[in-house]
Amino acid sequence: MRLPAILLLGVSLLFWGFYDRYESVSSLLLDSPDLSEAFLVQGDCSETNGIISLNVPAGGKGARVRFQLPYAPEYKFIRLTGRMRIENVVQGKLRWSCARLLLIQRDTKGKWIPTSHALYAETGTADWVDLVGEFEIIPGAERFEVVLEQVGKSGRADYSNITAQAIRVRASFFWFRLAFTGAWILLGLLYLKRCRLDHRRLRILILLNTMAILFGTLIPSAWISDASATIKEYAMKTVERSSEARTDFSFGKTPKNTISEQDIQRVEVFTDLVNEAHKAGHFVLFGSLCFLVYCSAWLEKQHPVFYLKVVLDILLFAAISEALQYLTNDRQPGVLDWLIDIYGMLLALICFLFVRFVSAVLPASGRA
Repeated sequence: MRLPAILLLGVSLLFWGFYDRYESVSSLLLDSPDLSEAFLVQGDCSETNGIISLNVPAGGKGARVRFQLPYAPEYKFIRLTGRMRIENVVQGKLRWSCARLLLIQRDTKGKWIPTSHALYAETGTADWVDLVGEFEIIPGAERFEVVLEQVGKSGRADYSNITAQAIRVRASFFWFRLAFTGAWILLGLLYLKRCRLDHRRLRILILLNTMAILFGTLIPSAWISDASATIKEYAMKTVERSSEARTDFSFGKTPKNTISEQDIQRVEVFTDLVNEAHKAGHFVLFGSLCFLVYCSAWLEKQHPVFYLKVVLDILLFAAISEALQYLTNDRQPGVLDWLIDIYGMLLALICFLFVRFVSAVLPASGRA
């Protein structure tokens, strides 16, 4: 009975792995620019054969190159692509003090709009990596910047083939998503009956846990982004109230209470907190689901083989829940999230074995 789920999972991963839900709606807004096209260059930056290199010597200052995107406010999505190579990039005091490729959005006054903006951020040494990312244009955004930077303690970052293009969602995406959604719903109803969830001792808790996982899987990323943006907007206002007059890094002005690059980095702490909360949700929800099913099987006096089946089923469900993110507008599955699910299940197994051990020891000590 697991075979249909495995087959549909395989078909989903193959299809959505090759299907591009976006199509271009304009010529390239940015096409492999050179340093002469940048509106701001800071630090040790050079260019050779189309490769822009940002170098930070030990104890030196960070390096940045910024390009403006014309006409971007006319569209809804921007796809940013490029290649990046790093060599001996040492992380600075902050986690994001490293080599990064960004798409930054600003309002009419040049104020940074708190939203997802990092396409790639890494430290250490790595060969060329092909990067592709889609960014939704925030209402009110008027200025757009593609930023190459190396703000680690030391090291070099190389960039090439940087492009930006306006895109939109294909009309066919709606129909493909509808077809796969229907297939998963039918399969879910089949397994609901097959797993005899209505006969489980802890069926209500198991069902609620499963629904929480599916809600977290299918929740629109716009809701997550809006919540994160609200928090970061509050942080920005707090920083504005406490900041002294300083030079605006991007535009070379000195208005009162201007937000500096350092302030933006401080606000990014909230993005990290959102990401950590997302990981914690995976860990807790799959751990609790595994623990509840184990406890239910224990109360039902199931055969030991049943516990092994539980592990296989929840591992399969974890993979399916990741694949279901293909059905959302702008979320993608990740192997890291699946691994976090496994860690939660391992902790659940340890907790369950401990509970069983304590329950066996206590009656024995009582009889003694």
